[in-house]
Amino acid sequence: MCLVTPFGIPGLAVVLLGVEGSHHIQYKQRVQTSKNGRQALSPINPEYFQRVAESFMDSLYPCVCQKCGVVCSGRVGNRVARARCPQCRQQRSRFGHTPLRSFKLPLWIFGWAVEESFLRHPKVLTATEIQRRVGISYPSALLLKRRIQLVACQQNEAVRAIVRADLGREFRRFRLPPEGRDVRKSVRGRSVVHADTMALFSASQRANKGRKRHRHKGLTSSIYLSDKLGGKQIGTLVHVMGTQKGWCLLDSVPDQKAETLGKIIRDTIPTNVPVFTDEGYKWLYRVYPNHRMVNHSAKSKDIRCALSAERWCKKGVHNQVAEGFNGSLKSAFRGYGYVRPEWSKMYLNEWAFFKNVRVFGVRKIADQRERARRTRSLYGITPRFFLL
Repeated sequence: MCLVTPFGIPGLAVVLLGVEGSHHIQYKQRVQTSKNGRQALSPINPEYFQRVAESFMDSLYPCVCQKCGVVCSGRVGNRVARARCPQCRQQRSRFGHTPLRSFKLPLWIFGWAVEESFLRHPKVLTATEIQRRVGISYPSALLLKRRIQLVACQQNEAVRAIVRADLGREFRRFRLPPEGRDVRKSVRGRSVVHADTMALFSASQRANKGRKRHRHKGLTSSIYLSDKLGGKQIGTLVHVMGTQKGWCLLDSVPDQKAETLGKIIRDTIPTNVPVFTDEGYKWLYRVYPNHRMVNHSAKSKDIRCALSAERWCKKGVHNQVAEGFNGSLKSAFRGYGYVRPEWSKMYLNEWAFFKNVRVFGVRKIADQRERARRTRSLYGITPRFFLL
């Protein structure tokens, strides 16, 4: 039986991790004492969320015995952080060398934070809300948020490997019609990649319009302060890639140069894949023959209108998927208020991770990590060269 939330979304543990038992909406009433001495009933099921945390970490970070090479599936009494090898019977740490190393909070709090972040995506779970909902201090809530972000960052390479392999199989020897012809029939039902760049927390909103207009052009003029205000970066420039109703990859970049964005695209997207962008990627056709652009500033031939209706979509070429990701990301990051550029990569990877978990599932990401680990142990090289 598949249990669902009131919003019709299957529970993370039931669908993705295979955890048996009651879902968290079937609350166990746990008695707590408030500050005024009255007793309140907590709607949190610690036993369920502890199973979520254990299954989540066992999938992504299996505890393997270095002596026998098998997964340590045995348990050691009530010590949830220890595991026992079924062959040599030696004990090992389940969370050593993982983001949960030296985790002092109850494990069910981590499970609650992971599932809550998954269920409310594309909205975000802030440290302030963790503090209020669970009843821990703000420093503890912020460190818990950082541990979840570390988990998301460490899965980024596996997600990119899955994306590259899937696109390589789907678009092997694929070619779009010549430039200027309708591409609707060619791309119907296919995972066309859309790419765009957006600015978060621009300097114009935080420095009295003190943007550096003279030394930077385009979106980079919005993320750097003027020289009289210090000239430092205060906003975040985000490169967005994704497919319709599919995966999404986010990267924090310093500029929009071909040397910066080209490396990100080449490392993830095979050369035969159709890529739709705006005219900020004019250099991309040299590498990707199926690259098409849409002109957002197209003028209308009718004198009654200034801009053309084809500035959004022309003969099947559009960039609305990336624009949709931009809108969801801006709406979600309003919950944070502000994110400093040096921490932006962790926040972006967390948002993209829970999006990709909905698409691929935890099991597929974990299997890709295991294949990469075996490739490194056998050949001692970066595993992405063995994906296709």
